Amino acid sequence: MKRSIQMLFLLIVVLCSSAFADRRNYVWTYQYMTMPEGKTELEFYQTTKLKTVDSWEYRFEVEHGLTDRWDISVYQIFTQPEDGEFKWSSVQLRTRYRLGEEGQYFMDPLLYFEYNRKLDLKEKNKVEAKLILAKTVDNFNISINPVYELFFAPGQKYELGVDAGMSYQFHPKFIAGTEFIYRWESEDDETESAAYFGPTLSFASGNWWYSMGVAFGLSDDSDDARVRFLMGVGI
Repeated sequence: MKRSIQMLFLLIVVLCSSAFADRRNYVWTYQYMTMPEGKTELEFYQTTKLKTVDSWEYRFEVEHGLTDRWDISVYQIFTQPEDGEFKWSSVQLRTRYRLGEEGQYFMDPLLYFEYNRKLDLKEKNKVEAKLILAKTVDNFNISINPVYELFFAPGQKYELGVDAGMSYQFHPKFIAGTEFIYRWESEDDETESAAYFGPTLSFASGNWWYSMGVAFGLSDDSDDARVRFLMGVGI
């Protein structure tokens, strides 16, 4: 099944042939960007969580620009634990809206909302809100994303956190940076906190972009590490 997913992804890449529009400097942190009006992009995510029992997540995203400031995305998400079966896990809807134009404020603001619907009724659904703040000066970018996540039905828990990244564009085809991820979780009067830090690389050429990052666990509640690969191509 994993091989089938890889073959499907390669077919998508071969069939697509237009310039990239939503290149990501980072793999967890969002910068100040939305899809241009009328443009559509396909993105593929692969995330590996390294811990006592490793797990993998695959996301296929279709992203479309409704206006030059507002876009919407639909995700199909698949998961597989090391000791379990590959399954279609959830469907996710996401929207982003840019406030103003780049450089209008000290840091460029963007609103982000998503809804994740689990297909297994025993697993919690999720709504998530982020305020994306970013600043680009010449080739240097800094992005900060305060995050609120609410998990519900069945039960309820919530998470607060922040994703942050700094990067430098050494060449239009190559960007390098670092990311920091922090989450504080509360459920049934019990709390956990997890923190990660690591490098991120982003490449682009013509009609595609490709980003990869490794985040190493910094706390007792963190996974040993998380690895993520992203790829986007316009259609």
